[in-house]
Amino acid sequence: MDLLGDVLCSLNVFSHSIGTFRLAPAIHLHLSALPTNFAYVFSNIDRDFWIEVDGSEPCHLQTGDSILILGGRAHRFGVSLDSEPQCFEEIWAANELPKFGEIRNKPMDLKVGDIQNSVSLLSLAFTVDEPEQNSLLKLLPPYILIPKGNQLDTWIAAAYTFCQRELTHNTPGFSATAMNITNLIFGEFIRSYLNSADLTQMSWMRGLSDPRIGEALAIMHTRSEEQLSVSIIAKEVGMSRASFARIFKDLVGQTPIDYLIDCRMQKAAQFLQVGKVPIGKISEMIGYNSERAFRQAFIKRTGLSPSRYRKQTLQI
Repeated sequence: MDLLGDVLCSLNVFSHSIGTFRLAPAIHLHLSALPTNFAYVFSNIDRDFWIEVDGSEPCHLQTGDSILILGGRAHRFGVSLDSEPQCFEEIWAANELPKFGEIRNKPMDLKVGDIQNSVSLLSLAFTVDEPEQNSLLKLLPPYILIPKGNQLDTWIAAAYTFCQRELTHNTPGFSATAMNITNLIFGEFIRSYLNSADLTQMSWMRGLSDPRIGEALAIMHTRSEEQLSVSIIAKEVGMSRASFARIFKDLVGQTPIDYLIDCRMQKAAQFLQVGKVPIGKISEMIGYNSERAFRQAFIKRTGLSPSRYRKQTLQI
């Protein structure tokens, strides 16, 4: 089983924007902190620039480098960070660009200052569903910098070409294609990072290094609708209950039952986002005999009842 692929499929991207920024060399922009479900991507198209994520040292991005910023963190960016920063939100409003979350029929195209010798950036902004509850996202750093020459290059080039084409030949279906591109680039960022990171330092991924714990993780992801227990899973992977519970927690950082509940709640969230499956049926589909028990578990994990969560999601 491709367990990482299964977890990546559970990452639900919602409201999004995609387009290009062109900034004059003397200008740099500052974006204030937003809720933790916001994420941003900047890819350097043609000129070196700097970006500083709040709480981190400035990063130098050469042509072809890309960065993913997570957690809605404040950041500033430009060819140089020496000048007084301009407020990104004010410039956005002054250019009468759509508010975040509004359906767009073409890419962003933001030009700030004298664009001669400007830096050109591919930019994406989007929201991710419940990042604090996702076993993978919880382990990622505040930002991920991917240098040129990575598997991400192909998708960044395709996204930039798509934006340039849509700006001059706007065709129906833009928003759907833009959403798919956003999902693809987000997933490729994470895959690229995991392929180059020291996975021994990441608790969830450490579980995959142990064949028995890896098998247990696969059971939880693929069979979370069954009446599973710690004893049942331990027996299936050939371990005693006590040894399994101890080793699982040491490697993954959660107890087996907490991890199983997280898997179930992530699947429940996906079903709720469809908007058609009755809540009682969802509780059965993720292994709960009692709709009441499911509601209590869902509220504990998300802070919202299933019906309230569904309503808010469908409004995005």
